[in-house]
Parts: sequence; structure tokens; C-alpha cells
Amino acid sequence: MTLLLQAAPPDSAELAQAKAMAQEAKLLNPEPNLVDAMLHWSKATTIGLDTEFVRERTFFPRPGLIQVCDGRKVWLLDAARDHSFNELGQMLEQPEIIKVLHSVGEDLEIFQILTGKLPRPLFDTQIAAAMLGMPLQVRYENLVEDCFGVSLAGGKARSNWCKRPLAPELLDYAAQDVIWLPRLHAHLSEALRSVGRLHWLEEDCQRLVDRALNHLEAEQPLDRIKGAGRLEDPALAWLARLVSWRDSQARERDLPRSFVVRDDALVETAQRLAQAGQDLSPALSTLPAGVFRRHGEQLLAWLGSVGPVANFERPAELNALTQSQRAWLKEAQQAIKLQAEALDIDPALIASKRELTRLVRGEQPDWITGWRAELVKHLPAL
Repeated sequence: MTLLLQAAPPDSAELAQAKAMAQEAKLLNPEPNLVDAMLHWSKATTIGLDTEFVRERTFFPRPGLIQVCDGRKVWLLDAARDHSFNELGQMLEQPEIIKVLHSVGEDLEIFQILTGKLPRPLFDTQIAAAMLGMPLQVRYENLVEDCFGVSLAGGKARSNWCKRPLAPELLDYAAQDVIWLPRLHAHLSEALRSVGRLHWLEEDCQRLVDRALNHLEAEQPLDRIKGAGRLEDPALAWLARLVSWRDSQARERDLPRSFVVRDDALVETAQRLAQAGQDLSPALSTLPAGVFRRHGEQLLAWLGSVGPVANFERPAELNALTQSQRAWLKEAQQAIKLQAEALDIDPALIASKRELTRLVRGEQPDWITGWRAELVKHLPAL
């Protein structure tokens, strides 16, 4: 049974205000508008934020729209063109204003691209809801309906937000994505406070910001490659180099990694390189013809310049678990499940199987401090 109680439904005046906010929201060129907007933002204690972007054919997300709501008005900032977002950056770092987002994810990357700043302090309504017993990945529109009984249209997140002009229905959708965030913050923070979990949310949100500041990725490069763990060390060493080269190409050319060369081609080439002698060229010829024609000579020279593979150390996360480690993982998952049932939350909110696997491998991830520390104490001994 969820700990999140339904809030009092908005009255007719509040619904009318929300409708008016959406209707009045217009696509704005930020530069001549943010100075006036800052006068409104600086008076707010909470600001709802969201971003819309496109990333299907690029390495870096292409910003399309920034949505801002102070609870009374919505600003839709055109991020698809080259503008100054200085005032937005200033607001993001004002400590007296809580920045409210839902499932912050890639939003942090967008803010860094546009302003070089991050939203602090941060309040993620998806995480907050999960700490109150809601599904771990609850969607914004579902949360708004569950809390306030208000139905919102969904399904437009993958639209082309960089296309101009944006259709009226997209602008309305974008405005609705932030209109209810300040109200959600008020409801969720009070519910968290009532069960003594508000500090949980504050810790986890600060951790998200810290990771973004330090450019810490959830996955290491080799973790993303399907089949990497099955390779012997010599082939894996070559794969690590190929992955490093591909990442640099993807960043430089702003292309998805798979557009440079697919994972399976890298794995096959790494295996052939491990079997090759002094002449690496035949092994590289197994790359797709277009990749070999365009990059073969450059890649061959780069591989020859980075030194021997003998010093390669296999990443711990690619080692198969021992029988005793698998037994511990099973016991730990059961212990976490029992704790989660007592707290009425999803077990993965405490620690997912992936995170428990990091523990059994001897890592000390940042999440084992703070509110989880007491729960982790009750795991079986390693």
C-alpha cells in the first residue's frame, strides 16, 4: 500500500489558472525576455523545470526547449538557436530556490550545455514518489493524475523539438510538463516529511548533481559492449582500445556510437587483433568496408602508438561471479526485499541487483552512505 496519499483535488479556480498558464505560454527568444523573467524567478521558493531535446542521430543531446514554471506563469525558452542563458544559469544556482524536476536524467546535461550550471538544490518528483511507495519509474502524467486527479496528455517526448515552428499542441504539452511541478513539490515534500524521509530525497538528489559535476557515468565504456565479458584478456585489451577510439570519434563528429561502428564489429575486430602478429592491418580489414576505408589507416597508426597490451588489467565488473559471490548476492537480494517490504518501497530504490553486484566485487559505491547505510548493515557478511 503506497504511503503517498491523494492530495485535495484542485478547485475550479486552480484548474482555470492551470489552463490559462498553458494557453499563455509562448515560445520565447531567451535573450530579451530573461531579464524580466528573472524578476519573477527570484521571488519564487520553488521553480518547476523541464527540457525537451533530440538525440536520435547525435552523440550530444540537441536542446530544443527549456520550460520554467514558478507556479503562476510558464516560460518556454527557445533552446534550438544560439542564445544567451545567463539568467537561467544564475537561477539554477540560487540556493534559496528549490528546482523541481521529474526524472532529471539527461536534463542535467542540457543545463550544462546551455549554461554551464546545474540545478541546486534539486527535488526530483519521480524519486520522491518512489520513496513513498509509488512505482520506481512512475511517469509524470501518472503521478499528476494519482495525486491531483488531473489527466494530462503524454506520448510527445520523442517529437522533433528542434523543428520550427513548434505546433501548438507541442507547446501545450511542454507547458503542462511543468505547470504541476511546484504543486507536486509541496505535496510530496510534506508526505516525505511526515514519514521522516525528506532527507532521503535530499541526499539522493545531491548525489545526482555531484555525479553530473564530476562527469561520473553510470556505466564504464566496456560495460556498454554486449559480449565483452566473454572475451579473454588479450582480446578485451584490444576491445578497450577500440572502444576508446570509437568514443573519441563519436564525440568529435557528434554521432551516436553505433553510427561510427557497431558493437559486434568491434568485438570481432578485437578478437582478430588478439590473434594477429606484428601486422595488424588484416585484422582491421574485418571492420565494415566503409569504416575501414575511412578510418583504417588512422586507426592502425593510433593502435600502434598507444603501447603494448601486456599491462591491461581486466575490469572487475567483467569477471564472472564465483559460486560464493552468487550465493551472497541471492541472500542480499532477499534481505533487501524484506527491508523494502517493511518500508513499502521498491527494493531497487534501496539497492538494485547491479548495485549489490558492485558490493560483492569489493567496490564502495557512493550510495552506501547516508540513509542507506543503516539498511546495508543488515546485509549478510561478505
